[in-house]
Amino acid sequence: MKLPQPSVLPLFLNADWRGDLPYDGSVLSPADMAEALAAVGEFPGYAPTPLRALPGLAAALGLGEVAVKDEAARFGMGGIKALGAPHGLRHLLARQALPAAACTAIAATDGNHGLALAWAARAFGCRARIFVGTAVGRDRIELIRSLGAEVVSVDGTYDDAVAAAELAARAPGALLVTDTDYSGDLPVTRAIMAGYSVLASELARQTDLGRHTHVFLQCGVGGVAAGIAAGLWRQLGRTPKIVTVEPARAACLYASLRAGRSVQVAGTLETRMVGLACGRPSLPAWRILSRAAYAAMTIDDADARRVQDALAQGIGGDAPLPAGDTGIAGVAGLCAAAGVAAARAALGLDAASRVLLVSSEGARP
Repeated sequence: MKLPQPSVLPLFLNADWRGDLPYDGSVLSPADMAEALAAVGEFPGYAPTPLRALPGLAAALGLGEVAVKDEAARFGMGGIKALGAPHGLRHLLARQALPAAACTAIAATDGNHGLALAWAARAFGCRARIFVGTAVGRDRIELIRSLGAEVVSVDGTYDDAVAAAELAARAPGALLVTDTDYSGDLPVTRAIMAGYSVLASELARQTDLGRHTHVFLQCGVGGVAAGIAAGLWRQLGRTPKIVTVEPARAACLYASLRAGRSVQVAGTLETRMVGLACGRPSLPAWRILSRAAYAAMTIDDADARRVQDALAQGIGGDAPLPAGDTGIAGVAGLCAAAGVAAARAALGLDAASRVLLVSSEGARP
């Protein structure tokens, strides 16, 4: 595989990261994560997703080991978001006086969260109304509709869809099941992030977490990355070297870490990594990642596509691993970083490195 080798790789090392910082549970408590693990384990069809070794990729990158958590088969929904939305909806329904049939689950999505929520709403017996921006393609919209959800198109970005969903959720019987919280006080967003932490609990049973040196995680508003980071942090009792990866045109966490505060990035946020086309971090996620992220980086669409195509073919004898346009971001970030000498040195990537990745969604039709 020819590695992506941009002349300049945007990389920011987080000065606030401390590897020995104990987990304090200020955003997600151990009890939150334990509740999510128990609840998700009771969902019909639950099974841990596989952790796949990629020795061919490791050799191509000059690294000791590379392993990827493959989320393609998660609940038949094809991605990690199926851990978050169902737990968030269950959390809200358990605290509602109304029966599920009288409720409508509402959320904004770039694709995967809405699909997972539509599936969860059908399973729990309530309606779903999903708001999408102009970047969401027709195929993803039809997948959401195929599960019985109403889809409302908004003329604007994902952030505009979030605002529209929040407005619609003021109606009687409406439940805002949002994985994006700009105020920092929504229990449902924390419940959704706790759902994502289940992946870390699975990893703890599948591998010796302490032997891995780096974790590359794709990042949109940050909920998935923060949920996994919090879970790993709790499991290890320290912060591993987590590197967040974002599209170059929608790098809100990268910009926020550079600024030292949560900021919003401007523009259309256009990227083929549609699920990561977000202009502003979710505040609970920011509170975790501002301390847990060792570094943040961005990648171009062309580099991500090159890695996606190579991984689907199999690299150096590895079994083919088809990944979606969003799911490939963490793998592509590692490949880009390992191919640029300055980034490789800054992150401490070498022949002794043992890297964990998450392919957060399988290939879509």
